Amino acid sequence: MKRQRIYFFSVSCALIFSAIVIVSPSGVHALQQSDADEHASHHPEANSDLTSKTSQDLTTANGSSMMGPAMGKQMDRMMEKMGAPKPKDLYPTLMRMHDMTPEQQMEVLQKATSRMEQGTVQLTAGFESLANAADRDDLTSMQDSLGVIKEGIAHFDSGLAAKRAIQDGQEPRRVALTWFKSQMNILPSSPTSSSNTLFGMTPLHSAIMFILLGFVSLMFYIYGVKMRRASALLGELKNVETSNTTVIKENSRRPTAVTDIEQVSTDTSLARQSMPSDRNSRKAAYVGDVLVIGIFRETHDVKTFRLALSDGQELPFDYEPGQFVTFTLDIKGFDKPVKRSYTIASSPTERNYFEVTIKREEHGTVSRYMHDTVNIGDMLTIKAPGGKFYFNGKEATSVVLISGGVGITPMMSAVRYLTSTCWSGEIYFLFCTRTTNDFIFEQELRYLQARHTNLKVLVSMTQADGTSWMGPQGRFSSNLVNEFVPEIASKTAHICGPPAMMDAMTSMLLELGMPNKNIKKEAFGSGSSKKALSPPTPASENNVAVGKNVVFSLSNVNSQAGHDQTVLDVADDVDVEIENSCRAGSCGSCKVKLLRGDVDMDVDDGLEPEDKASGYILACQAIPKTDVEVEA
Repeated sequence: MKRQRIYFFSVSCALIFSAIVIVSPSGVHALQQSDADEHASHHPEANSDLTSKTSQDLTTANGSSMMGPAMGKQMDRMMEKMGAPKPKDLYPTLMRMHDMTPEQQMEVLQKATSRMEQGTVQLTAGFESLANAADRDDLTSMQDSLGVIKEGIAHFDSGLAAKRAIQDGQEPRRVALTWFKSQMNILPSSPTSSSNTLFGMTPLHSAIMFILLGFVSLMFYIYGVKMRRASALLGELKNVETSNTTVIKENSRRPTAVTDIEQVSTDTSLARQSMPSDRNSRKAAYVGDVLVIGIFRETHDVKTFRLALSDGQELPFDYEPGQFVTFTLDIKGFDKPVKRSYTIASSPTERNYFEVTIKREEHGTVSRYMHDTVNIGDMLTIKAPGGKFYFNGKEATSVVLISGGVGITPMMSAVRYLTSTCWSGEIYFLFCTRTTNDFIFEQELRYLQARHTNLKVLVSMTQADGTSWMGPQGRFSSNLVNEFVPEIASKTAHICGPPAMMDAMTSMLLELGMPNKNIKKEAFGSGSSKKALSPPTPASENNVAVGKNVVFSLSNVNSQAGHDQTVLDVADDVDVEIENSCRAGSCGSCKVKLLRGDVDMDVDDGLEPEDKASGYILACQAIPKTDVEVEA
């Protein structure tokens, strides 16, 4: 008891003294005066953002909206009355300029002044709203007001930086690049002053370190005392155990005990023998039910669904980063289950669950069902994994991951896997989206980029006008990509997104010298190639066009294909079962053998070269050119 009193007394004294030193006005003043530069160098991330958030709506005293479209117009009128021109693209202008004439220099200074005035107006409105919200104790309005204040600071800070740089005579492109790097948190930290320091620490830090060292020493001493006492107790217990050895041996002679030991040994041996077969079963496709254990909103129209086994055990299948899972869903209004495939966005290192990230498409039957109907606790039937579009770090020593929109999901799975396994190669992550509101996984990408120096991120916005976004705007250009990725011709690229975007990026990479065999594309997951489903309607002479005859040899059924109908569409009409999932020509699950006739296919990515040589087609893409017969 005496040692415990000493222990608690020592801890209390150390903590109270530390609190007095840190919390006292003199201590705070010293910390603020002497450590401001050092603190800033330790935490550069506090002074930069990957992007500035659009300011949220503020709320008035009676709950009505203040910062909607009406308030935006009022702010524009206020800025015009103050003599400020309407905000223009300041930093893109600087990026396009190599040298400035006096007239251009004056124009840029006017734009910088305009941004500062815009920031001043936003700060005034934000602080005024914050004061009103504080009087009402309205926490939501306080948070919204802070968002406006932050955006005002961003506008004022950007204008001030540009104005100072231009007045100092710096090159326009250097001004823009310096600001952009500061927003991307890639500027070098400012060196700390070494005056009046001990081993690089200020007197206040040194005092705190000495206190902590004393506290740690005291803890080690107390730990040693406790260990000696524990050793003495173990010695006493050993003596007691020795004295009772005879009784223990007598009781252990029961035959049942031997039987129990033999049974445990046998069970362990069987378990070890079953492990290799379990590993083999994990490599096969899994078909079964999974439980929805979490739903997370990523953006206004994107949700992530976390799924696991209902008993909490490990997933019964392995997958590569970028593969997909096929859902079989019973949707009201459809005579039979609807199948749809989505990329697994989580890392294969997560063994107890997997995640899919789905964008709600206005005419997407399955995506609307997942967003509007599926809830936590629901059971869904899946088949996993599938697909050949993945990157696990074994094929190359560096990789370029290019995505657009919700095509980011397979790339995110790869980035999560490569960073979680501390892959040593260089990762160049390029993502193009419309606005900051559509930036999926923004916060996580920030975190991963700050933690892993081999991850380089380039983000461009195609509709950034009117926002505080300071990064690249528009679609990726050849010059921007070539400057971002050094020696790009020697790299391997994976592209996922809308077909038009993938075609443009493929052409660009070929022009930059990247071999075609190093470029892999995946339309799966973009949603652009998937046909929206509609509930079946009874066939009639009015809604079935006369076309080519399709014969299903195994089912002994034939029917005529309507205008632009695929073989899979015809099979659905006559209830012939053909396995399918993505309906985009990527997964290959609907391949069937063409026995007779000729078809057109826009996409055949799901077929291997040997499949094509053997006469297989993709039923979801094959449109009959003549009468055809398929093995189904």
